Amino acid sequence: MTATDAAGLTEQGADDLDTGADNVRTVLRRLGAAGTFDSAGGDPTVALAEAVRFVRELAGVSLAAAFSMWSQRMVLEYLTTCPPSEPTAGLVEALRSGEVTGSSALAPAIADLAGHGELPVRAAPDGDGWRLSGTVGWASNLFDDAVVVTPARAPEEGRLVVLFRLAAPGVTPTPHYELLGLGGTGTGGVHLDGVAVRPDQVLSDDLPDFMALCRPTMLLTQSALAVGLADAALDAAADHLTGMNARLRDDHEQLASRRDDIAVRMDDRAESKVGTDPRDLARLRLDAMDVAARAVRLESAVSGGGGYRAGSPTARRVREAAFLPVQAPSEAQLRRDAAPAP
Repeated sequence: MTATDAAGLTEQGADDLDTGADNVRTVLRRLGAAGTFDSAGGDPTVALAEAVRFVRELAGVSLAAAFSMWSQRMVLEYLTTCPPSEPTAGLVEALRSGEVTGSSALAPAIADLAGHGELPVRAAPDGDGWRLSGTVGWASNLFDDAVVVTPARAPEEGRLVVLFRLAAPGVTPTPHYELLGLGGTGTGGVHLDGVAVRPDQVLSDDLPDFMALCRPTMLLTQSALAVGLADAALDAAADHLTGMNARLRDDHEQLASRRDDIAVRMDDRAESKVGTDPRDLARLRLDAMDVAARAVRLESAVSGGGGYRAGSPTARRVREAAFLPVQAPSEAQLRRDAAPAP
C-alpha cells in the first residue's frame, strides 16, 4: 500500500487541508494504522528511503498532509536517534500509531548554529531536571497532547534538545495560524512558563551533534516534499499541452527530465547514505525547490483561467509552492550552506 492509499485523501480532502476546513489528524491516524511510520524503528537506511518515498507520494496529493507526515516522521527520528529513557520511550509507539502527533520545532536551532539569533526558549536548572520558559514561534501538528521537540538555551552557554507535551502545565498554545496551503496542519505558536522537564525528556545536551545526526533525514525528506509537488504539477500540466500550449511541450519535457535527475540523486542518497555532505544536501533541496516552483509556474501557464480560480488544484499548488522556501532551513540558509568552502 502506498502512503497516498493509506491516507485516503481525495481531491476534496486535499482542498480542505489547504483551507483549514479539515485538519490532518485523520490522515496521520490512517497512516499510523497502515504501518507507514513503523519503519522508523528498523534499519536506518531502509527507514530513510521509505520515508523519502512516502513523503514524495503524499506531497503529490496534498502538501499539507505530507508536511504533517514529515513533522511526525522527524519527531520519530529525534526519539530513535537519541532515545529517551524508559519512562518516555512509550511515546514512540504512540507516535507511530498516529494517535499522538509529533511537532518538530527546531527552526531556531538552525538559525542559532549559523550564528543568527538566540534560542527563544530558556532552560533553568530545577533539581535534576529543568524548567522551560519562552516562546516557540512556529510549530505544526499542535493537536491535543502533542509531543513537541525544541532546542533550549541553558546556563553557561549550554544548548539542549528537549521534548514536552502540549497539555503539560505551563504550556499555552496560540490559536492555529491562518496559512497559505497548510491550513489544516495545526500550525501555531506555544508560550512556555516554568514548564517542568524531567531528565528523560532531554534528548541531547549537544545541539550541534544532534543536528548533525538528524539533518540528512531532515533535508532529504524536505526535498521529497518539493519533488512530490513537482510530480503533481507536471502531471497536471501534461493534460493541457495541446493547441497553443503545445509550444510549451519542450519546457515540460525539460522540467520532467530535471525532476527525474533530482529524484535519482535524492533516492541514491537516501538508499546508500552516499553524498551526505551538508553542502551536497543543501544543493539537492535547493534544486528540488526550484524544479517544483518552475513546474507549478508551467502548470499555471497552461491551465488558463480555470487554474486561476482559488478553489482549483492548480491554485492550491501555487499556495503550496509558496511554503517551500520558507520551511527551515529557508532558501537563504540553504544558499549559505550550499556555498563552496572558502
